[in-house]
Amino acid sequence: MGIDVRQFSSDKILKHLDRVNAWLRGENPPPITIELDVTNICNHRCPECSGWYNQKSDSHLLPLNLARDIIGQLAQAKVRGLIFTGGGEPLCYPDIKELVQLAHSLGLDLGFITNGSLINKETARVLLESCRWLRVSLDAASSAAFKKIHGLDGRAFDKVVANIKLLTTMKKKLKSKTTLGAGYLTCNYTKDEMRDMAILCKKLGVDYLQFRPLQIHNNGKFKYHRTDIKGEILRCLKESTDRYKVLYSKHKYEMMKEKNYGRNYQKCYGHQFTAVIAADSRVYICCHMRGNEKYC
Repeated sequence: MGIDVRQFSSDKILKHLDRVNAWLRGENPPPITIELDVTNICNHRCPECSGWYNQKSDSHLLPLNLARDIIGQLAQAKVRGLIFTGGGEPLCYPDIKELVQLAHSLGLDLGFITNGSLINKETARVLLESCRWLRVSLDAASSAAFKKIHGLDGRAFDKVVANIKLLTTMKKKLKSKTTLGAGYLTCNYTKDEMRDMAILCKKLGVDYLQFRPLQIHNNGKFKYHRTDIKGEILRCLKESTDRYKVLYSKHKYEMMKEKNYGRNYQKCYGHQFTAVIAADSRVYICCHMRGNEKYC
């Protein structure tokens, strides 16, 4: 299976030059992609999850009628892509299957990011029949590492691994074209399992594995865990085949090498092309600023 690897690159916005050029002409084009947090409730307890940053103590579920209305408005406004993410875990939302099917029926290109723990056969079917891509945030190749990263025991790790296998098996059965991937955040205490993860994901039958640096939520400042993974990446890349790709966010790792890396520019224009609608029903200009009232 061929994967468009450009979707993981820093210049992927260039696939939407019509929207970029419209903005450069002074027009106000609709966003390319919207992230939708239908809930900020999560059943995992990842110690360094950026989803907890800026969150209030109360939990939110986006009201179903409002969620339906939002999806309808996005389709009518000609937004191209909708990503169900968090925030929290989207599969904690009771009516998530209905919303996914609605968005698909309205012609939105769907992405879905999940921790994978709540997937069952029916949920897998809906996702594989509706989504362009689906990524499971596994982040570990062993139960011990999973407990450190996701805050849960080995049984939870085994469940997620089994659910990934369920997805790949059902994808073949349904002849689905959904791109299935696994995510892995790198830091000092995850780098040693990177190659094990690459091997595990190949065995599970996903289309790709993506490595990204773990972000540090430092009072809203833009920082990543500085971890030298060059050697591990080179070893992992050797596991790639025609049907399975090992990918990494090269631009982020390159940026981390800079002495004064981070958001050193004075103004960000990203909100012209993407935004976040959170479970509190507010619109935030950036996924890194969700929950921060200054940026909604």
